[in-house]
Amino acid sequence: MLETLRIQNFALIDGVEVDFSPGLNALTGETGAGKSILIGALNLVLGARASGEVVRAGADRAQIEAVFRLEKPSKPLLRLLEAHGISMEDHQLLLSRVISADGRSRGYVGGVMTPISVLAEIGDELVDLHGQHEHQSLLKTDRQMGLLDGYGGLDSAVATVAEQVAELREIGREIDALSQDDRDRVRRLEFLRFETAEIDAAHLTPGEDDDSKSRINLINNAEKVFLLSTQVYDALYESETTAAVDGLGVAERALGELAAIDGSFRPLCDQLADARNAVEAVASEVRGYTERIEFDPQEQEELNRRLALISGLKRKYGSSIDEILAHRDAAASEMAALENRDSRLEELRTRQSAITAKAEETAQALSKKRRTTAKKLDKQVAASLQELGMKDAQFETQFESVALSPRGCDRVEFMLAANPGEPLKPLRQVASGGEISRIMLSLKTVFAGADQIPALVFDEIDAGVGGGVARHVGAKLRALGDSHQVLCITHLAQIAVKAAAHYTVVKENENGRVLTRVRRVENQARVEELARLLDGSLSKASINHARTLLAEEHAG
Repeated sequence: MLETLRIQNFALIDGVEVDFSPGLNALTGETGAGKSILIGALNLVLGARASGEVVRAGADRAQIEAVFRLEKPSKPLLRLLEAHGISMEDHQLLLSRVISADGRSRGYVGGVMTPISVLAEIGDELVDLHGQHEHQSLLKTDRQMGLLDGYGGLDSAVATVAEQVAELREIGREIDALSQDDRDRVRRLEFLRFETAEIDAAHLTPGEDDDSKSRINLINNAEKVFLLSTQVYDALYESETTAAVDGLGVAERALGELAAIDGSFRPLCDQLADARNAVEAVASEVRGYTERIEFDPQEQEELNRRLALISGLKRKYGSSIDEILAHRDAAASEMAALENRDSRLEELRTRQSAITAKAEETAQALSKKRRTTAKKLDKQVAASLQELGMKDAQFETQFESVALSPRGCDRVEFMLAANPGEPLKPLRQVASGGEISRIMLSLKTVFAGADQIPALVFDEIDAGVGGGVARHVGAKLRALGDSHQVLCITHLAQIAVKAAAHYTVVKENENGRVLTRVRRVENQARVEELARLLDGSLSKASINHARTLLAEEHAG
């Protein structure tokens, strides 16, 4: 629902903040007081076109903010927010619009600067404005189809068709890829065979490039390795004067004599013996290494050639041997697919034919259910229109058969003939503001359970109606308020009295300037506003009539 609307420096408004309520909200006021300004501001924050002319005289910019509370946001809205990196906080979503006096405009959603086109898409999922052709979801044929399906409980059948069509499209893409020109296929096969043969001929082993580099490094430092190994062996074992093993032997014998005198030295003897054994083991290993050192110049040349080969393959197929081998496997798989193209194509086309038949059968069954649902819908909408004073109106859901798509094989459009003798026309061609508002009220009432747009705004809905029809309009608006938040601009007390919250829009003269103000009216103030709506005065008769209307409402 629309929780709060803040408007600054817009037209005749210097600063207004209105907190709306759930259910039906009525906005009343004298003609020209600025009710349409409020709707115009809301329209702009929902992404309508703007110009610098809307900025209040003397201000450099106008700013409009709308705070929405969304306990259960619709899936289309969530997808839009996710696609543009926008998140809600505590179930609240803030929409902002700033219009400069020079005509430049910026939009924000959830504090994120957002293109106006995206602001409008998000606005379409939050508010339906009726009485002007902005943000009217029911004028869009794709929305009409969705509402008809929701009304008839057909969403599951639609999802089944969508899944089947998605599978068909995936098969079609594979068939297209396999059905490429034979010359292209032959060239591709030759190229893949060359790649796999080149990689196979190398007989690569993962990690061998690192091993070869280590071996070359050893060969390049062979002389230094031999010298250092000899030094280690001499220091530990061979030197006649400083060999470590000899010094450890002397120390071990002396420590043995100490242990014979004092047994506490025995553990040290054991430790020293271990150390002498370790030194001898190291010396033996180093000695064996120096004896094994044998480098062949031809080996170095072969290793360099091998690394050059691997480097060349890396430039073509990947940055490591693992990547080169993975490329080879992928090429081999593609090659197998191309070589087995004909059998695969036959398999795919057989599958395509079977799924097409199944999808068309499902779509036809869905179409039949839609047409049955539409007949019920048409009767219900026509009856509702008659209650709202459009006794001769004809409403019809028109079908057109189209190619199979994720939505089935139908194109649906709501058609209306508002007056006798008029042909049926698409809803989007209905021009009268009051007429379209009553039509939308009828549709919204019928679709109350299927329509996920949380806030509805009705302007001019009481144009040309009165008496009993006005009561029917008010009753439908109040009933619609049970499932949606409804904002209604009205001049009729019979409608305003049905509202859960009632606001008046007035003009005030402040320091020589005319400003628009919005106030919620309750108790006696509401009685007086209803009386004004009844006969334009605050006479005793109108006051009593207003009280009677309120009493009847509360009693009902």
